[in-house]
Amino acid sequence: MNNNLRIMQADKSSKCKKKGSRMKAAKKLSTASAVSQKNDLIAQKRYSTLGGSITDQIETQIVEGQLKPGEKLDEVLLGNQLSVSRTPIREALRVLAAKGLVEFRPRIGAIVACPTVGDVMDLFELVAELEGVAARLAAERMTDEDKQRIVDAHAACQTAAVTFDPQKYYETNGEFHAAIRHAAHNKMLFEQTELLDKRLSPYRRFITFQPDRTETALREHVAVYNAIMARKGDSAEQAMRDHVQVLAEESLALAKSLRF
Repeated sequence: MNNNLRIMQADKSSKCKKKGSRMKAAKKLSTASAVSQKNDLIAQKRYSTLGGSITDQIETQIVEGQLKPGEKLDEVLLGNQLSVSRTPIREALRVLAAKGLVEFRPRIGAIVACPTVGDVMDLFELVAELEGVAARLAAERMTDEDKQRIVDAHAACQTAAVTFDPQKYYETNGEFHAAIRHAAHNKMLFEQTELLDKRLSPYRRFITFQPDRTETALREHVAVYNAIMARKGDSAEQAMRDHVQVLAEESLALAKSLRF
């Protein structure tokens, strides 16, 4: 009887130990899984941040004209330049292709987008409409803060024009247009106009550096500026459309020379 009792107690103790071991193992596995998931999230976040940074850097080179329309984008060279592997470069190029700034061509690979003459004119036509709407909404909706931002940007454009600094004028011109878009208080309009403006940046830059263009552009800006300050929405819209249309006409020759 005593032997049977001892056997039962030993068996019960053994089962408890096994159960405890299984619980400890499960707990360790759960902890390891949680740590692994956390590490994966950290890695994904780091990669996402890296990918975004690389995308921004390549986009800036395209927008600022360091990478020309039609120029081949070599993943190895870009990776060496930006001190990263080909993987984030490849992902960045895909993102930029979705934005219309990069194209993938058979047997060539990725190149800076090189739109046809018709494409460029279509883009300018669309931008003229969107920028016109932004100017009208800015005249109707701008706050005191918006107004001051537009005033400051316009003054900066005037200073750049007086000092005959095309590069500075190109930068302040972008700030002037951005200030108007902000003042329109329409998120979708702002995002789409910004994206299209980046696609047209090589052509806008080229025109800005042409003789006498700065002086002409400033006169066009004054018409837009005065209408917005007077809160005349229709006049501001028309003045902005006219301004962008002039850019389109003056960009035509460049677009033809860059056609592939």
